[in-house]
Amino acid sequence: MKSKQTCDVIKAKRMAKKVTIAKLAKLVERNPMFVAAALNGNQRLLPAEAKKVGKALGLDKAATEWLTQYPVRDDFPNTTDPLKYRLLEIIGVYGDSMREMANEMFGDGIMSAIDFTIDMDRVVGSHGEARCKITLNGKWLEYKRF
Repeated sequence: MKSKQTCDVIKAKRMAKKVTIAKLAKLVERNPMFVAAALNGNQRLLPAEAKKVGKALGLDKAATEWLTQYPVRDDFPNTTDPLKYRLLEIIGVYGDSMREMANEMFGDGIMSAIDFTIDMDRVVGSHGEARCKITLNGKWLEYKRF
């Protein structure tokens, strides 16, 4: 079960030790976005992975075991956080267009959020500015016809 207090403790330990999410991801051989989601209580690590993260961050047994618990994903959407708000805005503006294009490319179905990966990269824009590139990659699931 998600615990804001445990998330806060884990983040504080990570910040105090100056350990990046990317470093933890490399340690457990997982995608950084997946590890970030686990640290925030929205994914779970395997026990061996949690032990590595716990050791790297100096977590106690309870916090380390918490990383292996099945998450309860009940606190979104959060429309007060600017990044989350903008992502919701993107879906609001482009969602219907994305649906239409997906139907043209794949037929009637949905993109899985179970068989799914997400990557975030820092890229340089055409004017030298920092840009955020987010790639969503999900298995296409056709709706069953019956």
